[in-house]
Amino acid sequence: MSQTQSTSEVGQKPTKIKIDKYEINYSKFGNGPHALLLCPGLLGCVDNFKPIIDHFDRGKYTMVAWDPPGYGLSRPPDREFPPKILHRDADLAISLMDALHIDTYSVLGWCDGGSTALIMAASGKTAGRLRKAVVWSCKAFVTASAVELYNSRRNVIQWSPQVKQRNVEKYGMPYFQHTFNAWVDWYQGLLHRNAGEIISRRELADISVPTLILHGGQDALVPAEHALYLQQNIDNSSLEIIPEGKHLLHFTIAGNFNTIVENFLAAT
Repeated sequence: MSQTQSTSEVGQKPTKIKIDKYEINYSKFGNGPHALLLCPGLLGCVDNFKPIIDHFDRGKYTMVAWDPPGYGLSRPPDREFPPKILHRDADLAISLMDALHIDTYSVLGWCDGGSTALIMAASGKTAGRLRKAVVWSCKAFVTASAVELYNSRRNVIQWSPQVKQRNVEKYGMPYFQHTFNAWVDWYQGLLHRNAGEIISRRELADISVPTLILHGGQDALVPAEHALYLQQNIDNSSLEIIPEGKHLLHFTIAGNFNTIVENFLAAT
């Protein structure tokens, strides 16, 4: 198990650890008894979760944030998008927690990271180990209208200045553009496989841990039908749609978001 040091955007020195064939970058915050694994979305990394990391009580929680391969500091390699990429990420995330000797934990995931979190929750590898799952702005399937929307945004030059600048600073324009194009191509390909499913109904039915599904009423990228579908197909799940919330719930309404999540995690 090899480890090297690098620099963090959230004030904690991260560590790279060898998982399978990948050098995975992660940061660990706090030393509380309730461990949390934080799974980022598209082009995301440790700093995706700054509002959570800065707010949660580090005496209650041990937070592990990680960069999936091809994102953040988990490069090389560049990000690739085979059909089961999020299942691969889920397996790596489970192996990461194993390598850190964290036996029981809850998993939190945003957007694609929410799908990864649900795949983890459905896996037999986490049976008896996973306490709870929290997902937001999350999808279980892809639709033709979603692919049409993503295709209309292929030119990242036209993205909002703040989001564009953050990704250009992190990745450089060529990698940013190439990776987003590959992500859109992946979603387009899913339309022709398994009726567009990212996570199958069978997998969702295998999730038994308490699961909180959060969604923004003003999410312009993921319609609320996805959140409703997840609730209908996951036993022991609850759904809260936050009318003023957008896609980046944990940033745009951080205070309300953190309170809802903390209350859910603390409940017996």
